[in-house]
Amino acid sequence: MKISTEIEGISMHVGEERAIEYIAKAGFDACATPDDFNAHLDAVSSEYFVACLDIGHAEMRGSNTTAAEMIRALGNRLQALHIHDNDKHYDLHQIPFSCSIDFEAVIKALREIGYSGELTMEACDYFKAFNKDNVYDGVVDLARAARKLADMYDGRPE
Repeated sequence: MKISTEIEGISMHVGEERAIEYIAKAGFDACATPDDFNAHLDAVSSEYFVACLDIGHAEMRGSNTTAAEMIRALGNRLQALHIHDNDKHYDLHQIPFSCSIDFEAVIKALREIGYSGELTMEACDYFKAFNKDNVYDGVVDLARAARKLADMYDGRPE
């Protein structure tokens, strides 16, 4: 917990929150379930630590949860989202609505908790299919996906 104390001190000094994200690396899984994520936040017990949920990671097979379940469990602790799509087997970092994640369920859960935090689109692997001559097309696709998410959240029809 030494590192969390040091980070908390820096956060207090600059007056900014720090977001904790689900981590899965070779035998190390932290914040992979709603209970575990909340337990980590409880352990640091600081107003300067909030949750960052990676939608794609939460939907990976083997996590035994869904992004919607994580959102509801984290509630107002959730202040940042990393949004991307995948096939639930591999961490593909594709644009929303291009693979298997149920974004209607995600948006419904976000609306239920009154989410007003940050959104980061993480579609880096999607852009590997583009080059300098057509990358604008990829940016347009990403913008359309972002607009669709925003419209769903605001209850606007497609």
